[in-house]
Amino acid sequence: METVAAPPPEAGPGEWRLPERSWAPLPLPDPASERYGAQVGALYAQPPPSLDECAAPSVPDTEAQWEAAVRDQWYCVHRAWAPTFQRLGWSTTAPPVHFFAGTGDDSACGYLEAPAFYCSAGEGSVHFGARHYAMARLWDLSVNEMVNHEYGHHLQHLSGITQSKLRMPHTAELERRAELQATCWSAAMTYRNAALRFGEAEYDAWVQRLETMQADGVHGSRVSLFRWGLRGLYATTMNDCNTWVVPASEVA
Repeated sequence: METVAAPPPEAGPGEWRLPERSWAPLPLPDPASERYGAQVGALYAQPPPSLDECAAPSVPDTEAQWEAAVRDQWYCVHRAWAPTFQRLGWSTTAPPVHFFAGTGDDSACGYLEAPAFYCSAGEGSVHFGARHYAMARLWDLSVNEMVNHEYGHHLQHLSGITQSKLRMPHTAELERRAELQATCWSAAMTYRNAALRFGEAEYDAWVQRLETMQADGVHGSRVSLFRWGLRGLYATTMNDCNTWVVPASEVA
């Protein structure tokens, strides 16, 4: 059975609305699954918060502007989530933001190569590199999309999803589940960025981004990236991005 997703939040009279889409309901958590620890938790019942008082997305002209935009978006997202963390009894410490030249950086998780990455050691840290700066020069939503994605990994860390993943034998499928969930959550937070005023042009740009994102064994296939990256725009709770309950075919 399919359900029709109601575009959140509600659009006012005359305002643009997300196109109506049908989504198959997600399976319920399975206590017999080895992934059960990642399928459940207090975070899933929470609605994605509104991101208020963030800087308006733009294409940076300089590296300094890019770094400032990344920091602003990171701490804006953190401020939006802090009340929820307090209510749930989680740490409200904001992970530090680091920048690096080249393709990789040293971190408490070791040396990692990526345009940007999150390290869950300790209170967590996030790292943005030269390759993301190059991406940010091409699309005004690049900082928003990448920062929100990496913050999704921080949410996984605080909620215990990351720890549950690490207790299971490592597979590429588990990494894809984590990455696709972060992609879905990034979409949910992007749609609720008050500085963005998400409209038809932003929707079209988001779809184009999903069609050109890196598709591989870690981040997911083009079909999976599109499915979860689009589904997040319609999410009403964080559970709408629960990649841990679906069959492997949906996180290919």
